Amino acid sequence: MKRRALLSTLGVGVSSLAGCTDSIYSADGPTTSGQSNPPQQYPDGAGPDSINFSTLSSDDNTVLHTPRDHWDSYAIIYSEPPGRRRVEGNYYINSSTGEVISDLWYGAKDYRNGDTYAYVQPAKQIPEHQPREELESDPQFTYDNATDAYYRYDRHYGQIAPTNIGRHTDILDSYDWEATDTTTHHGVPVITYQLSDTEPDNSRVAPAVTGSLSLGVEDGIIYAFDITLDAEGEPRYTYTVRPAAFPDHGWVETARTVAAASKSANSST
Repeated sequence: MKRRALLSTLGVGVSSLAGCTDSIYSADGPTTSGQSNPPQQYPDGAGPDSINFSTLSSDDNTVLHTPRDHWDSYAIIYSEPPGRRRVEGNYYINSSTGEVISDLWYGAKDYRNGDTYAYVQPAKQIPEHQPREELESDPQFTYDNATDAYYRYDRHYGQIAPTNIGRHTDILDSYDWEATDTTTHHGVPVITYQLSDTEPDNSRVAPAVTGSLSLGVEDGIIYAFDITLDAEGEPRYTYTVRPAAFPDHGWVETARTVAAASKSANSST
């Protein structure tokens, strides 16, 4: 059986949390079959009472690639507890084209399709501690008065760099897991795992209160997890990969037009 990676290699720059806090048993709606149908098949790196996360992440196929076999377009959504917004939030992937849109800080978004990169930052949503002068002085950005936004557009952005999107799942590696059921996640066969030991094997990680995850039976992809740690405020982390419409991205053409006009104006002066 082919192994699929847990980690992703998509680059996005500085992004914000735009996560969803729904449990994987609510908005994501897996269909459970109960203990009458225990798991009979496991992907490489997983078993009834253990998951080897290193094995799951040992090949080049990632959560950005494998789910394309299941959905026309989909979202990868992660949430951290309030006040701990240190990683990217929502990603949207167009399965047929490979286009990716990610949510960034302060209403900004970026777009990737091959080497093409576009970025938009609505001027009204720039916070006071980040003066507009920073964008005004950056030659990579161009302000458009008609839309009151800053744009960046690059036709040869280069290779995609590492991101936090797959690393969201690193939090799971410190705990022990036990398979409890075979179920589906939006039509994708998955194995439901529950925490079997809430004490982590890493002294720097807090003990857990509750935790569950959905592991793809055929591909070893983590499709969802929901874990609450036994720390101040009982911080909860949720993650899900699920079908979703690819967002409207007319602003990408605006970014291209604005960047081209700026380049033309600069070359004529």
